[in-house]
Amino acid sequence: MDQQQTSPALLSFIEHLERQLRTAPPKQKGLRTRQRLKIATARILARDGYHAMRVADISARARLAEGSFYVYFRDKTDAALTVLSELLEEFLDLEARPRSDAGGRTQFDAIRAANRRWIAVCRANAGLMRCVLQLGDEDPRLAELVRKGNQTWYERIARSSSLRRGIAPDNGPALFVAYMLGSMMDELVRKLIVYPDSGFHALLKQLDADDDTVADAASIIFLHVLHPGMPAPSNLPRAAKELVTWLGMSVDNAGHVAPRDTGRTRTTGRTRALARGPRA
Repeated sequence: MDQQQTSPALLSFIEHLERQLRTAPPKQKGLRTRQRLKIATARILARDGYHAMRVADISARARLAEGSFYVYFRDKTDAALTVLSELLEEFLDLEARPRSDAGGRTQFDAIRAANRRWIAVCRANAGLMRCVLQLGDEDPRLAELVRKGNQTWYERIARSSSLRRGIAPDNGPALFVAYMLGSMMDELVRKLIVYPDSGFHALLKQLDADDDTVADAASIIFLHVLHPGMPAPSNLPRAAKELVTWLGMSVDNAGHVAPRDTGRTRTTGRTRALARGPRA
C-alpha cells in the first residue's frame, strides 16, 4: 500500500492496521486472513508481551483455527518480527516524515511538535515498544532495524544543524550531539512509558508535569543545544519555564525566551522542521 494513503495521523499502530483492513482490504482472502493474524499478534504483544504470547492466543483472537496460523507464519517469533518490523519500518517512518503544516513555525515550534508527537506515539504503543526491546535483545534482525532507524534520525538532526551553522554535513561533533540528544529521548521514554520509573513519576507529580510538559522540557534542551539564540515561546508549562531559568535563559520583551548574550555570534536561518524517527 502506498504510505501516503495510510493514516499517519493515527497514534496507535494497532488502529492503523485495523483501519487498513477496514478501508482498503486486500482482494485475496489469504491476505485478509494474514492481516487479521497480524492484528491479533499486535494486540497480544501489546497486552501480554512477547515472552508470554502463545500461538493459541493469537489464533483465538483472530477467530481462526490454530492450524491456520501456521499457513502464514512459522511460529510466534516469525509473527512478532513481522508485526514489529512493520511498526518500525512503515508506521514509525510515517511519523518521521515532515508534516505538511510545518510552514511558518519557529524552530522551537517544530521541535516541540515533533517531541510531543513522539511521546504520544510511544504512549499509544507502549506495549509494542516494550516488545521491541524484549525481542531486540534476542533477535539481531530486529535490533538492526532499530539501529538503522536511530541512525537515520541522528544523521537527519546532525545534517540539519550543520547546514544551519554553515558547517559540512558530515561534521563529527554534530553527529555526536545528535547521538546524545537521541539517547536522552530514549531514556525519557523508557522511564516515562516503557518501563515506568517510580522516582521519575514521583518527580513529575511534584512538578505537576504531564507528557506534554516532558516533551516541552526536552525541547528546551534541544533548542539550547542545537539552536543557541533561537527564541522560544513563553507559553510553557511551569516545569519547562523553570528549566529555562535554570539554563540561564531569559524572556525578551516580546514574550519569547532567548539565551542571555554571552558574546557568541547568534545563528539565524530558515525554519527547518525537526522530525522524529523511530526511537526504541
